[in-house]
Amino acid sequence: MPAIPCGRYRHNTMLRDVLFDPFPLVVVGITAAVLAWDVALAGWIAARREAPRAFTQLTAFCGLMVVPSLVVGIASATEAGARTISGITWLLPVVAVALALQVLYALWARLVSLLVGIPILLYNLVLVAIAVGDYLVAQRGAAPLPLQAALAARDVIVGITVGRAALVSPLTTLVPMLAPAYPARWRLSGAVRAVLVLAATALATLLLIEWPRGVAAVRSYRSAVAEPMQARPRGDFALGLRIYPVLDGAPPERAVRADAALVELFAPDVVLVMLDADGTRIGPLDSLARVLEPRRTDGVRIAVGLTLDGRASPADDADRVQAIERVLVRLRPDVIFPAMAAPFPGWFAPAPPNAAWWRSMLTRTARDVQRVRPATLIGWSASRLDATDSAVYAWASSPGSPVELLGASVFPSFGGLPAVDARLRSFDRWHTRAVANAGGGQSHWLVTVGGLPHAHGDVAQTAAIRRALAWGSRQPWIGAAIIGEPADYDGWLGLRAANGRLRQAATAIGVASQRMRDVRAR
Repeated sequence: MPAIPCGRYRHNTMLRDVLFDPFPLVVVGITAAVLAWDVALAGWIAARREAPRAFTQLTAFCGLMVVPSLVVGIASATEAGARTISGITWLLPVVAVALALQVLYALWARLVSLLVGIPILLYNLVLVAIAVGDYLVAQRGAAPLPLQAALAARDVIVGITVGRAALVSPLTTLVPMLAPAYPARWRLSGAVRAVLVLAATALATLLLIEWPRGVAAVRSYRSAVAEPMQARPRGDFALGLRIYPVLDGAPPERAVRADAALVELFAPDVVLVMLDADGTRIGPLDSLARVLEPRRTDGVRIAVGLTLDGRASPADDADRVQAIERVLVRLRPDVIFPAMAAPFPGWFAPAPPNAAWWRSMLTRTARDVQRVRPATLIGWSASRLDATDSAVYAWASSPGSPVELLGASVFPSFGGLPAVDARLRSFDRWHTRAVANAGGGQSHWLVTVGGLPHAHGDVAQTAAIRRALAWGSRQPWIGAAIIGEPADYDGWLGLRAANGRLRQAATAIGVASQRMRDVRAR
């Protein structure tokens, strides 16, 4: 997920975002309700003396471990969390199996009616498949097609409320349910049972309905698995790499070491670093400048992007102007993106700024860059490729625009590779229209390109990146493509998994990058 807004307006921005988009709260509320149900029910059943001993022990185990297993599942999906608990990621599938066995035992012993038990059992069995798939993908980079498709179906269901954030966020974890053995004691508890049974039935049905589409999404990448890049001997197509997490301070030493290996593998022509509000303070910028200096000495171009992690406001504009000036002075970047939206929004994503805000902000930035460091190029990158982005591109690509570099973020979506093709076609259409209007002469980059290694598998990530790089290398007006994210710093997007495993795309695209450099050298 994108970084949480930092700085003076963090708390007010978060509150406004929650009020603006309450649907993620529905998911959080349902998850909390099921967890409360499991824990409370487990305690009640374990206290019943007439219950079979094996059943009460199994139920107690489920009630005790369901919350820790959920915490492990969420924390192990990001690099920071996986440092300490990567060895117990098996806990979530084990607990999911235990809850399914608890329901099965209750049905076998006739402790719960078929009308209540069977829907919960089916729901839990579906979640067992998802939990096992999650574990296999995290450990090996792939799961059998039926399980991988189940993950894709899960993301679609959660995405109904939270959007594309479901594709990369570990918060999409669904919670299995305990069987409510024995009759309800009160009318209220009976009503709660009915609601949960209906919810389990609805979710299981939706997951099964979406499963064939999940199969299609996973299979959609097959055409691009080995797609080659077009040779550009003149060296007018640069390959770049985004490095480090979104920085809110000095670059973490662990990230510097780990991403240095990726830089060595890719030997990029450009590196992109993202900063949030706290990362633009003088101390962190000086630390970052020292880390980046060896790259600059090696001839690597430095691109810096400032996150767009809060709502656009005059107060934010004033802070952003000051931050940009500090970045220009301290880092001396070759390219600056004064505001960049994350390729995937967070759960509580703010409303994107309108075209008027973009025009005002970019024009103001151009004046500051011309005053402080004219050698730095001003860049803008489309993240949503919607009507607003189209309008901003039309203005930014027109003659006389202060924007010198235009880009687009290219990632798959719920349906797989077709979303990459759709984004590339949109970018091409925008450029064609701009050229027809005597514009479009600025440099154009793909900023950034990547895949969905958890939702659709490591092979899918490789294929999505290959498709974007192959398309970009064939377009003479595309001058660079930046590959990212480097690791699972904020969600399932990285070339390096949260547990440190290097994903297939890192080596495959690294080899392709070397071949491009060899052609350029000849």
